[in-house]
Order: sequence, then C-alpha cells, then structure tokens
Amino acid sequence: MDPILLGTLTFIVGVVFSVSLPNNRVQVWANLASQLIACCLILSRTIPILLGGEDYAEVMPWSFPVEMIPVEINAVSAFFLTFSLPMTFLGSVFAVGYLSKDMDGSRHVGIHFAILSMVQLSYVIIYTVQNAFAFLVGWEIAALSAWLLVIYEHRNQKIRFAGFNYLISTHLGLLFLVAAFTVMHGSTQSFQFVDFATFLSKPSFERGLAFVLLLTSFCLKSAFYPFHTWLPRAHAAAPAHVSALMSGVIHKAGMFGMLKFLFMMGEPDLWMGWLLITVSALSAFMGILYTISQRDLKRLLGYSSTENVGIAGIGFGVGSLGLTLHDPVLAGLGFGGGILHILNHALFKCLLFYGAGSIYRFTHTVDLEKLGGLLKPMKWTGALFLLGALASAAFPPFNAFASEFLIYVGLLQHVPELGLGRFVLPMFASVLAIVGGLSALSITRAFGLVFLGVGRDPTHTGSHSHENVFMIIPMVAHGIGIVIVGLFPSYCFKLIASPIAVMLTSTGEKSIAMAGLPDLQLLQMLTQVAWMLFGTIAVLLVLRFTLLPRANRTHVTWGCGYTAPNTRMQYSGASFSAPMIAVFRDFLHILKRGSLPEGVFPADGNYETHCVDSVEHHMFGVLDGGDGVSKRALSYLPEGSQLAFAFGLVSLIAIGVFALLK
Repeated sequence: MDPILLGTLTFIVGVVFSVSLPNNRVQVWANLASQLIACCLILSRTIPILLGGEDYAEVMPWSFPVEMIPVEINAVSAFFLTFSLPMTFLGSVFAVGYLSKDMDGSRHVGIHFAILSMVQLSYVIIYTVQNAFAFLVGWEIAALSAWLLVIYEHRNQKIRFAGFNYLISTHLGLLFLVAAFTVMHGSTQSFQFVDFATFLSKPSFERGLAFVLLLTSFCLKSAFYPFHTWLPRAHAAAPAHVSALMSGVIHKAGMFGMLKFLFMMGEPDLWMGWLLITVSALSAFMGILYTISQRDLKRLLGYSSTENVGIAGIGFGVGSLGLTLHDPVLAGLGFGGGILHILNHALFKCLLFYGAGSIYRFTHTVDLEKLGGLLKPMKWTGALFLLGALASAAFPPFNAFASEFLIYVGLLQHVPELGLGRFVLPMFASVLAIVGGLSALSITRAFGLVFLGVGRDPTHTGSHSHENVFMIIPMVAHGIGIVIVGLFPSYCFKLIASPIAVMLTSTGEKSIAMAGLPDLQLLQMLTQVAWMLFGTIAVLLVLRFTLLPRANRTHVTWGCGYTAPNTRMQYSGASFSAPMIAVFRDFLHILKRGSLPEGVFPADGNYETHCVDSVEHHMFGVLDGGDGVSKRALSYLPEGSQLAFAFGLVSLIAIGVFALLK
C-alpha cells in the first residue's frame, strides 16, 4: 500500500485508540506508537523527494461536486512534512511529562493526544492536496484542533476567552482565504489548483485582488503584525507543548501558503514583493519591540514568533523580487534564507517553549518578576534554554545565523533593475540589524531574570520539584538540531536546495534553478566560521572548569560595599528594558498603576507597568464604541426591516476597516 495513504490511516487509527482504550496511560502510549509509525511511513516517501527524487502524484476520486482530489508532494511540500511530523511527535512526548499529574487523575487525557494526531492529519491534507475544497477542510481541521488544544484548562475563564479570541481570528483568516478562492473560481470555474495556477500566471486586477486576500489570510494564520492579536493570549493560555507546536509548526501553514501561491504565480508583480517585504519588516520590528517589554515568559516567546515569521517573510519578499526581475541569485538567496529560517525557527522556538513549560511545572509561574536563580536546580533546562535563546538571537555558531545571513546577503545585493528601489533594500537590511540587536537584549533579559541571581518570590522556588525526563528528551533533540544546522550549514543546505529549485523553476525557466542556489563557497565559509567559534567556546569552557578551583567558584555578589543585599535589589524585567523602551515609547502602549509613597513618613507604596498590545487595545476600544453607535442606529430602523441585516453587515465592515486604520 502507498506509504502516504497508510501513514494517514495510521494517524486515524491513533485517534481511535486514544478515545477507546481503557485508561489514560494505555491510550497515550498507543497514540504515541501510532504517531511514530505514521511519521516513519510518510517520511520514507518525503525524504527522497527532498533529496532530489521524483515528485509524488496521485488522484483520489470523490463524489460530486468535488469529483476528484489531486494529491501532489513536491520538494516544498516534502520539506514542510519532513520537519512538521517529527516535531509534533516530540511535542507529544513532551506532553507525557507535562500532563503527568493528569495521567493518573480523572481527566480523559487520551482526547488531548487524539487531537494532536488530528493536527498531524491536517498537515498531510494541507501540504499535499491540490483542490480548494480539500485544502479548506485541512485548514479547518488544523484551526479547530489548535483551538481545542489551547483550551485544555477550559475551566479557567481567561483561558476560555483566549481560546475564543483565537477561534475568531483563525476563522477571520478562513474568510479571507475563501474570498480569495472565490475570486479565482470566478475566473476559472474550477476549484483545482492547477487551474488556479493558470489564472495566477497572467497579470490582472483579479490576480492582484486574490494576492492581497491570500496574503491577509496567511498573515492572520502565521501571526504577522498587525494580524497577531490572537497570539499573546493563546500562547499564555495554552499548555507549553501546544504553544511550541502552534508557534513552531502548526502556523507555518501560513508560510507554506505564501510559497505555494507565489509558485503558482510564476512571475509576481513587482509591487507584490515590495508589499511582502514591507509587511514582514513591520512584523519583525514590532514583534521584537513587544518581546523586550513582556513580563510573561510565554507571551514574550509568542511575540518573538511574530518577529521571526517577519524575518522569513522578508526572505520570501526578496525571492519574489528575484522572480519578477528574473534574477536567480536574488531569488535563491531570498527563498533560501526564508525557507531555512522556517526550519531554524521551529527548532529553537519549540525548545524555548518547552523550557518555559519545564519552568512552569517547576515553579508554577512564568512571571519574570517572580523568578530567578533557577540555573542550579534546573541545570538541563537552563543550559538548553540558553542554547535556544542564543539561536533565536542569530548568534553564531548556532542555526539561525546561517538563514539570517542569507537574507542579509540578498538585501545587500546590487540590483540595477530595481531603479531607486536598489537603495531601499539596504534600508530593510538596517531594520533587520536593529531587530537582531533588540533580540539579543530580549534573550539576555529573559535568561538573566529566570536563571541568574536569586529567586524573587519565595513561593515560586520549586524546591520540592524536579525536571521530568519526558520533558527533557524533546528539548535535547531540538538542541541537537540547532547545533547540527549551525555547525554544518553547507550540508543542511542540501535539505532546502530542492525546495529553492522548485520556487525558481516556477517561471518555467529550469536553467535558472541551479544558478540561483546560494554559492556553496559562501556556505562553506559559514561552516568554517561556525567551527572556529565553536572551538573557541569549547576551549574557554574547558579552561573555566579546569583552571578555576571548585572551592573558589562560589562567592558573595559584589554590592559596591553594601554587605546585606536582598532579592529586591536585583534588576527587574521592567528596569532592565526601560532604557530601550523609552527610546521606542511612541510605538508601545504602556499602562502604569500603583500608589506612590507620599509625605514625610510614607506608608508602603507600589508601582507596576504593563506593556499592552496597542492593536488589541485600539480594536477593543473601537468595537466598544461601534457597538453603541450600532445600537442607536438600529433603534431608528423599523422592526423586522429587511435593511437590518444589510446595516449590520455594513457596520461590521466599517468597524473592521476603522480598527485597522486606527
């Protein structure tokens, strides 16, 4: 039997096992076994394609009106399946440790693992089908499954609200996707992607409209700014492994959609590439600003995802310009950097969210202002979190350095065909440099507050807890991936060479495919630099632990002559980032509350600052005001009037447009 079909059926069998077997542990282990078998079956077909083998193509007959569903796996689809499936399996392994207390309780944990299998089933559908109806089915399965995973602790009202917020946002994206498919169907009278590709290959107003609708839908899916408002609440509410999978894997479907439809266009209009670069640069910049201002560790990591999808989107925009100008080098650098960054982000972001989950299970909080001094009791988590943090800031010799380096090289290319635009690309490189600097500040702040110093709140020390092996194993696996990609970028590049070639051959010019691949000498240079830095770090660590006597490794913190410091004399998260937030205060919305001491003999005072999401803040304000206006206007309409529905629809559109403009 075909391994793709057999793997898909195995996922379904795992769902059945998860809800029908006698107890939680049996259900969970049966589900993990089915996930592992299904992943191996599907990867046995996708890895050869990724390494240059023939594409997979089948046609599934279906009932009217669909009639048939073409199924195809090219190198791009194979790339997404190859990293998505095993990473979701690792997330399920992490869930065994994270939900260990519920395993022996009365909760039906098997359902949670069944939903994880449904998520993997949605990957197979989204990344393989070539029919709009089937694609929308997979899209909806992913959305509903992620929502059910987010509201695992559904008895908490805040978590239910976060889930509802996510559900609304993801279905708003679905509406834009349906609208785009409707536009394309109106011109092709078909729902097959092969006919959509024929339509999209010809410049027209309808093609431009479809592109804007598709881009909006995919930006909502992947949480680009300003379509990201669901993200901080959902990540803060969801279990850690769900946050990891949503950020690193599930919502990469939006990035896949961008690549898929750019491939269908063949030669995008010039403005499309500039629009994608602009939206992505804004997302990267605003995402990192919110990252440095958060006190909730999971919200911080969530905003970091908005930053990183923006970085990958810049690469896609550069690649789109290369396709338009028939510049294979520009296209290869852009798509190569963007695609590699998708993999790199999945590796380090899942690791960081798993670290946040381990911290939560150890201390029962992820509030940076209450943590501290966790490096000694959480040695594995601390070391692996530091590895992921350094990778997220694109420090060499870790993985994200290679992908961002390719994007930098693309942005700094001399492209005379762009006219004045050739001076604009380096400006976006400067934005990316600012983002990189702020990212270094963000990870220094997060790691320092959580793992260094001493605990800021004695109720969250985790003195009676320990690190769970099932939570450490996935973190180690992701850490190994980060190091391998960082030390062997030229070899790992072979995994994305075929997807890049697919994107470059979308214009029908196969000769540009190999010419557009980034120079292997450049990648070999990166490998040499990575090894030199790795060797330097290794030597310094050896010297540190061999030359410094163990007895002298512990000493009181220098306090400028003050000999009685306490936990409140440490940097807080707010004070650490305050100088930089002051520089960018016009871009952020800071709420302040407290009562300051007054008088000669003041009573106790308190002062807190919170950086709230300005888009969400304005949106709720507009919706609240629009609700009152609509009620007053509706009072003038006759009861039962046919105008009532039309008025409501127009009001919703007007409120949405006003919220975005504001």
